[in-house]
Amino acid sequence: KGTPFDEMIRAIRQVARGERYLSPEIAQRLVFSGMDTKCNNPFDQLSSRELQVATMIVNCHRVSEISDRLHLSPKTVNTYRYRIFDKLAVASDVEMTHLAMRHKLLDDYALDRPSDS
Repeated sequence: KGTPFDEMIRAIRQVARGERYLSPEIAQRLVFSGMDTKCNNPFDQLSSRELQVATMIVNCHRVSEISDRLHLSPKTVNTYRYRIFDKLAVASDVEMTHLAMRHKLLDDYALDRPSDS
């Protein structure tokens, strides 16, 4: 709505030539959004205990195993789990695992995996 007429004409002509068009405003936002270094890794916003629980979850540990290893009740582990989901904006262990893979949280996956025995 607020785009000047000459900018609108330029955009239409560029798109008509089969090119992509980004307004200078949008282009600037895109450039600066990549420079936000506050929280590149979403796992950085977790407390140390939450990160510990998250790491165990993405390494296939069950709530009961986490509970036993960390000397917490299963209810407390689940409370941590849902807080982690909220902070990471995920809805399941699988989504969290995918996110962990993208952020290289699973480098030692094979070493920390629970044994089948």
